[in-house]
Amino acid sequence: MKHPKPKPFVEKELRLSGKFSFEMVKDTNNLYTPLKKKIVTQYFDDNNYNLLKNGIALRKRSERNSIWLELKIDRGQGKSLEWVSDITKNDLQGFVKYNFQDLPSEEMLKERKLIRQSLPFQKIVKQSSKIFQTDILRAIWIIKYKESSFRICFDQGKIVCQTLEHLINEIEIEVHQDEENRLLEFYEILWAKLPNSFYQGRSKALRGFELRENQRPTFWKLKKLKTISAYSFQQIKNDLLRTITLLDYISSLFCENDGKSPANCFRSQLLEIKTFLLFVFGASSIFDKEHLRVIIRNIHRMEKNISLIQKKRNLGHTVNVSQLYKCHTNLLLSLHSFAETLNKFSGLNR
Repeated sequence: MKHPKPKPFVEKELRLSGKFSFEMVKDTNNLYTPLKKKIVTQYFDDNNYNLLKNGIALRKRSERNSIWLELKIDRGQGKSLEWVSDITKNDLQGFVKYNFQDLPSEEMLKERKLIRQSLPFQKIVKQSSKIFQTDILRAIWIIKYKESSFRICFDQGKIVCQTLEHLINEIEIEVHQDEENRLLEFYEILWAKLPNSFYQGRSKALRGFELRENQRPTFWKLKKLKTISAYSFQQIKNDLLRTITLLDYISSLFCENDGKSPANCFRSQLLEIKTFLLFVFGASSIFDKEHLRVIIRNIHRMEKNISLIQKKRNLGHTVNVSQLYKCHTNLLLSLHSFAETLNKFSGLNR
């Protein structure tokens, strides 16, 4: 039987973490009564987490009387491709069967270069079992902003893995319609209205796998950068995006722990991305120098903030987490904004 070639839904979203309440989110933004729903999502992978390591999430979502099987492939910078299959009538408890008509075949994914050619995708899926699940209560609003509209999702609940739990309290800002690319602009406005919140770069899936292992994943490693002369523009862009992704993870984790995480790895990543930006993009005349200067200033502020936090902790003083959250969010938003400008230069794709 020939497998169909379904089209994915293109999703783009950013997250805010903090200590929110429903009333705070609703009143701060003068929002109307939202749609509320209870969502239980089970995540699947094999014993080696080969799906997660390749930016793939396979999950089963239950909502009211409906059940969906979802395949999601991360494309970086808050973007992902997602396929959804309604399995309400076909569902087998605790078992993922990879032959639903609305999901893509391994052949199609490789043909479109969405997964590695060497990845035995279908074999991994067939060997997958439930790793953890999320139980959340979601409140949803659709907000218009200029010519765009965004879906604000306030999630409260927990990630559950056997006897372990991790609380969820965050806001997802998803693109509903955004031809003018105003997501970052809208995000900054919303963030300014919610004190003591920060940009959350770590997905629920990643936090769930960490809970499962009760440790941070060891596969978040970047390949050693090549000599600049050996680079194509596309390779430069890809390496920058990977570097931003890793900094995103480390910095978000540092904020989640209120500055209690080890700082040496964080400092090294800040130095690497600063060096990369200055020597690769700083020497070019086609990029906005002021944009680069803003990023460098944000990196310097974060470096000073890390030193100040360590000094205060050593002296037993209270740490100002609000300043940490602000430095972190300003830095990551400036980096994501710069990353978006790279896609406007067709020369970078050669």
